[in-house]
Amino acid sequence: MGAKVFFAPAKVKRMHQAYSLPAKLDRILREQVDLRRIVGGKRTVIKVHLGEERIFTTVHPVLVRQVVSLVKEAGGQPIVVHSWGAVDAATRGYSAETLGCPVLPMNGTTEKYYYPHPLPTDYPYLKEVYVSGEIQDAEAMVVITHVKGHGNTGMGAALKNVGIGMLAGPSRSWIHQQVAQIPYWNAEACGSKQPCNTCLESCPVEAIHWGGSNKDELHIDFHKCTFCNKCVEVCPANALALNADELYGSFQRAMALAAREVLSTFEPGHVLYLNYLLNITPWCDCHGFSTPSITKDVGVLVSEDPVAIDQASFDLLKDAELFEDMIPEDFQTQFEGSIFQRFLGTAKDPEFQIREAAKLGLGSREYELVNVDDVLQPKEAELVAGH
Repeated sequence: MGAKVFFAPAKVKRMHQAYSLPAKLDRILREQVDLRRIVGGKRTVIKVHLGEERIFTTVHPVLVRQVVSLVKEAGGQPIVVHSWGAVDAATRGYSAETLGCPVLPMNGTTEKYYYPHPLPTDYPYLKEVYVSGEIQDAEAMVVITHVKGHGNTGMGAALKNVGIGMLAGPSRSWIHQQVAQIPYWNAEACGSKQPCNTCLESCPVEAIHWGGSNKDELHIDFHKCTFCNKCVEVCPANALALNADELYGSFQRAMALAAREVLSTFEPGHVLYLNYLLNITPWCDCHGFSTPSITKDVGVLVSEDPVAIDQASFDLLKDAELFEDMIPEDFQTQFEGSIFQRFLGTAKDPEFQIREAAKLGLGSREYELVNVDDVLQPKEAELVAGH
């Protein structure tokens, strides 16, 4: 039997506060998880994506404040951290007043507060990563993650929050650039000085463009690319060669390696993960705007195992109904696979990152899902006190 993953379903059985999602989380974090062992007496970072600009589908401040309060109750000393989004987070409702603890940019206001970590010498494309200073200097951590789609990983959840979200800006950029490290365009065969543009015209998502200082370098935006391979099929010069495992795999391997470096800065047993499967959107929360949800709300998962919680998140979502009429017209919804692959492309396998993290020993893909509605019912005092 694998790691325990506690599940608080979004569905409310009765119109009473004691059956609400926050009440279910209270019961999990007070009765099922030994929060005092994890955070008691420790400087505890609560890592959460606070969004950018006018986004409004991140984890709600009420739910973040709930975790802050429970960490305090368990004897922890919480601070909420994010990257540059922490600087103006109050404009989206995240502040010391609303959350009940300091809200800090984890790499400092200039993105220069970090610790370099070398990566294994057999990994050819990335030699080191910069782990956030506030993360490495903490003694315990609670990882709050909004689960959603992602253009390079298919799904963005806890592993991405750790392996990308807890690095300084340069490292985040380096890892995103991994998808462009593998050669995919033969300039000599193409004859780019006099391009035919057949590939550009064939791309249904407009992911191909000419770049470089002279606008004579073919670039593919792999965040948008769905790997339909139409460009490869129509190229008269056979100048394109796309390998999904190499391109997207390099990104996800680098992300898993970075996650290992981040987690190596904590003693075992002092990190807790909460995945919020609410307001599930097509792309990550860095884009500064929100779209309608692509499927119904599922609930919240809690675990001490990042691999197990992401596997459980994927398993709960993979066959969910896709609200096709809510998908922006930039996407196509003609692909096979999980809910995310259906519009991002089959090549973007959300389980790739999970497999890589498991190989590195970050956790187990085997898990026991414990539904709080089955094991913890509201106490009489809650029913009397609530509304």
